[in-house]
Amino acid sequence: MTQSTASRVGRFRQGRMSGTRPESLATWRVTTDDAHVADRVARLLGGQPQPNESGGNHSDEVLTERESVRILMEGPDAVTARMLLHDGRGVVHECDGSQFLAPPQVKGQPCGCPPLLQDRKAVARSGRGPMPSIDLVFRIAADPSLGEFHFQTSSWNAAEQIPHLLEELERVEGPAVCDLTLELVIFTTKTGTSVCYRKPVVTVLGGPGTVPSEAPRPTASMPAPAVPSVPRTPARRPDPSPPPAPEPPHPFDLDPRLVNRAAQALGTSGHRETIIAALSQAAETRQLTAELDRLRDHVKRIAAITGQALQAGGSSS
Repeated sequence: MTQSTASRVGRFRQGRMSGTRPESLATWRVTTDDAHVADRVARLLGGQPQPNESGGNHSDEVLTERESVRILMEGPDAVTARMLLHDGRGVVHECDGSQFLAPPQVKGQPCGCPPLLQDRKAVARSGRGPMPSIDLVFRIAADPSLGEFHFQTSSWNAAEQIPHLLEELERVEGPAVCDLTLELVIFTTKTGTSVCYRKPVVTVLGGPGTVPSEAPRPTASMPAPAVPSVPRTPARRPDPSPPPAPEPPHPFDLDPRLVNRAAQALGTSGHRETIIAALSQAAETRQLTAELDRLRDHVKRIAAITGQALQAGGSSS
């Protein structure tokens, strides 16, 4: 499943760099070197063409208004899935999870990776094993003549989908209409922390003659799908004074040691997944931020009461 990059007119992305820090997005971002492609993408998916200031080899970008885009995929050959391990010299391990894909002298031989995905994650987290490298090639279903786009990800969630995706694409027997979605995930870790992030999901819908080329957008008569609610603390009577404004999310530096600690605290696996979860938790869930602010107030009050009690105990002794 090797693809040529020569005909690709743009790339779909689920984030961007904000200064020196990554930023997770709730809608698709498309980058390209073709001004006509950028303008057409904006007309199809919303947003405005603008210079790409996040770096990379594309000059223009469109931050679209869509979290889900209907696409056309040309069967299983539209998917490239590998496991890669890099070091300072470049790629030192390339396999499909069971056999080496390169270099030629070991191609086809057992690669030694654990058979279970959870075990592969653990080895990759330690720096001794490869990470997923997935590349999807497709056209926008509403305008296939615009050209081929692609989406690259190292998500373990996406890697887990690949066998099912290949099976579904094979079943269609030709071009398949799919939805490429940034799906919102909300869950509670083992430590009780509520986390949310968006994961890329491909849903195969059928052949071009059986599915509309564009997904219906939510309207007043057709509400958007409900998002699972974040667990709330018991309601309390409002204070007579207006509540303080929530504090803005605090930026963090990409220190690998801190990211590893964050992964342990959040119950996530992989640096990318941890960063997306942390950023999404701060940027996408205002309700959760408000709950954390209220919890912070409770902690401050408990600390003040405890301090007073300790002072009273000291003065009486």
